[in-house]
Amino acid sequence: MSSSSYSSSSSSSLSSSSSSSSVPSSSSSSSSSGSSSSIPIEDPYEPIATFSKRMPGEFEPLSMVKMCYPNNMPLNVYKTIAKDNKVLLLVNPDYANRSRIESARTALTNAGVNVNNITFLDMNIDDDYAYWVRDFSPFYVFNDKQLSIVDFNYNRPQRTEQNAVPSKLATYFNIPYNVMSLTHTGGNLMQDGRGTAFSDDLVITENNNNETRVRSLMKTYTGTDNYVITIDPQGDYIAHIDCWGKIVAPDKIIVAKLPKTHSRYQYYEQVANELANTKCIYGYNYRVYRIEEPGDSAVAPYTNSLIANGHVYMPLGSNASYNERALQVYREALPGYDVVGLQGFSASNQNAFLNTDALHCRTHEVPDQNMVFIDSRDVNYGNVALKSKYIIKTNVVSYANEEMSDVSIHYSINDGEYVTSPMNQYEETTNYTFVFNNLKSGDDVKYYIEATDAKNNYNVDPTCGQLDPHHFVIE
Repeated sequence: MSSSSYSSSSSSSLSSSSSSSSVPSSSSSSSSSGSSSSIPIEDPYEPIATFSKRMPGEFEPLSMVKMCYPNNMPLNVYKTIAKDNKVLLLVNPDYANRSRIESARTALTNAGVNVNNITFLDMNIDDDYAYWVRDFSPFYVFNDKQLSIVDFNYNRPQRTEQNAVPSKLATYFNIPYNVMSLTHTGGNLMQDGRGTAFSDDLVITENNNNETRVRSLMKTYTGTDNYVITIDPQGDYIAHIDCWGKIVAPDKIIVAKLPKTHSRYQYYEQVANELANTKCIYGYNYRVYRIEEPGDSAVAPYTNSLIANGHVYMPLGSNASYNERALQVYREALPGYDVVGLQGFSASNQNAFLNTDALHCRTHEVPDQNMVFIDSRDVNYGNVALKSKYIIKTNVVSYANEEMSDVSIHYSINDGEYVTSPMNQYEETTNYTFVFNNLKSGDDVKYYIEATDAKNNYNVDPTCGQLDPHHFVIE
């Protein structure tokens, strides 16, 4: 490790404690209490303000995964997801309006599903084909520290019972329920958890082409300050963003890629380039990963995946070679995550997964309403000018309203062993700081932040911790 020194500095300090993680974090690292100093942070210091409203990302801690029964998928899909996640199963009645909870429990038990991880909930949804829980589920929004539900006009107005699900879920979870008069659908919305959301222009056309109103409602109800609205490169009837794109971290987006000879190739490239030139919350452009698809009649629904508590469940398509390459893209984008390919065939339908209807469409995450949220913005990255000190600051919020038991930075200089040091709370805010000082030209710095509250709710920033840390080099 470089001989460069480091220090932590503020009005108070925290003691370190260990915790386990539900998302990938670090490998073992050397421990150090660091050294304190009187080095000033900033004059004046500008705290990172806590979001008053925000939609958490799919990659953030979840309490449950919502699915439906029947779901037109093999029971092995339930089995795989329920192995490591709690599942809220919305059970549709049969045509005599009788509960099917017991038959669902029996079928899942016989298939080896861990039913102890499943909560069965009677939900009167139109018919056996009403399993697109992604589309009719509400938007989950943290309003200050309270998880709430924001409902919208489901863009299938004839499906009245599906449109009623959000209000029933608000009652079930006992959380606030709000309605915005916007026509939308869950399959055409993804968010980075930091105030940026993504849709294609279906959301504009379905709302009388009133883009100003769309943006205003999304900002008011969901805290979306930056709404990135693209063309639909797929050119398909469904026009859902999850058919061609996937937000996998606050700074990472996966976009499908077609062969150059395909008629839609240029549109996919247009969107990929647009996203690659959009800044993420950390201050640099989104890192865009590409997943190859064969195009035409081949089934390749790779972006229609589910991320849940350190796992990626990717729907497999009809071409084994493309399947394996797609799995590798997720492993590259999310190192340390357990990336699992799921086949969507069943006895009655040999290829239930389609390019416009796969795993993301048939699942929906329920955020952990007690999560710890680590909000870093405008981080040091890339080549930075030499100066006397480099301030690392972040905003750490316990949605459980607990005191923080540990907020630590783990850093490596010039590929040396990782060192752990507590970050320090800035005055009475939820901001925490650390200062690198006396770094020299050429120093290569990597770091990530871990935080745990008094109830052992845990998180890490960036998403993959030590396996893909924040990184900057002194010029």
